[in-house]
Amino acid sequence: MLASYSFPNQLNPGGFRMFCPVCESEYEAGVTSCPDDGSELVERLTPENTVRDHSEARFVPLHNIGSPAEAEMVADILQQNGVRAAVQSGGADALSPLLSSASPGALVLVDERDLDRAREIYDSFFGIDITPLTGATDEEEQEEENDE
Repeated sequence: MLASYSFPNQLNPGGFRMFCPVCESEYEAGVTSCPDDGSELVERLTPENTVRDHSEARFVPLHNIGSPAEAEMVADILQQNGVRAAVQSGGADALSPLLSSASPGALVLVDERDLDRAREIYDSFFGIDITPLTGATDEEEQEEENDE
């Protein structure tokens, strides 16, 4: 039976995992630069060596979206573009909006420091569309309500 032995990394003598200070991905010992953005890896992420702002966010409303699923999609797009975003749904639990045909919608919240950027991103993706997946605008929603 062979004994397993791990050779310590010469650049990282402890053989610890390394982190990218830009994307915050974790890499095995021995990797010295991030394959995604080329940044030199660090042994530990700290507020001093990371690019992202990890301070506490103060969330403000960006947009009321037609359904919680659509709001989650919008929040995901914002987060992928560096905007801190969250979704506030009117349902009592996670499934109630999905099971109700008369869902109250959901509010997309963003950090107040990111509000202008969030508006710019939202407008570039959706314009005046309040239901990104189904494509209805405020005017179309009003027309549908008037027809009923």
